[in-house]
Amino acid sequence: MADGLFLTRRLSERGVHEAAQRAGGASSASVVRHYVGYEEWPASGFLRREVARHGVALILGFGDTMDVFEEEVGSPVLTLGAFVVGNQSRSSMTSVGGHQLGVQVELTPAGALALFGTVEDLNDAAVPLDEALGGRGAGLMERLAETPTWAARFDALDEALGSLDPVPALTPEVAWLRRQLLATHGRARVEPLMDETGWSRRHMTERFRRQLGVSSKAYARLARFEHASSLLKEEGAGRTLAEVAMEVGYYDQSHMTRDFVALAGTTPGALAANAGSAPEVRFVQDDEARPPA
Repeated sequence: MADGLFLTRRLSERGVHEAAQRAGGASSASVVRHYVGYEEWPASGFLRREVARHGVALILGFGDTMDVFEEEVGSPVLTLGAFVVGNQSRSSMTSVGGHQLGVQVELTPAGALALFGTVEDLNDAAVPLDEALGGRGAGLMERLAETPTWAARFDALDEALGSLDPVPALTPEVAWLRRQLLATHGRARVEPLMDETGWSRRHMTERFRRQLGVSSKAYARLARFEHASSLLKEEGAGRTLAEVAMEVGYYDQSHMTRDFVALAGTTPGALAANAGSAPEVRFVQDDEARPPA
């Protein structure tokens, strides 16, 4: 690790996968949570399942394109290089081949509002970057493609994103509720927390959705699912599926399985079994792309 840059390289039956991860710099800290640079040389094309998540990310791909299916293979598909993804409430599939090269930018909630004004329209969607950001997106892509190293690419993004107009902060009540949901990994009951803000539940629900794109209950569900996914992927933890279900707040193992089928398109056991073979960077799974503490 140098200058906060964390590099990994993996060889598998799929080919070669490299990743570079770093937090946003001081100038862009209000906009960017972290960056993940990725480069893949697949031995052959393959399908990859993407799972549900919360938050907004820029996928700034300047290598070969990928096919992004709306849901399963056979559903409507977009062939994309650079695009934006918002909150995802279901799993989907991508078809990956050729030379994959780019940067995933995980935005802060305030950064997403600064870039897009509203984030609800990005839910369950992959929006081409030129459609979402116009000329600003084209300028970002040109600059990245001309920059030779990960550190320099991240610095360039810090400069570009840090120069945005003053970033609108989340309403204090919305920011507080979001922090509580993340701190408890979605286990806390939403209604009592809303009551603590001093706002009516209806008003709180509307403001939360307007600023974060989804309801507080949906946000809590995604936070719980992501926590369960991360526990299942821990090597050597020795937890049973029933223990994970209990720890993260599902009623029972069956409840967790139903949620995983809906949000990940697979069972908890299958996800845990396949965790070691999956590439680190997946555009709709935030914990996959988070730099180590």
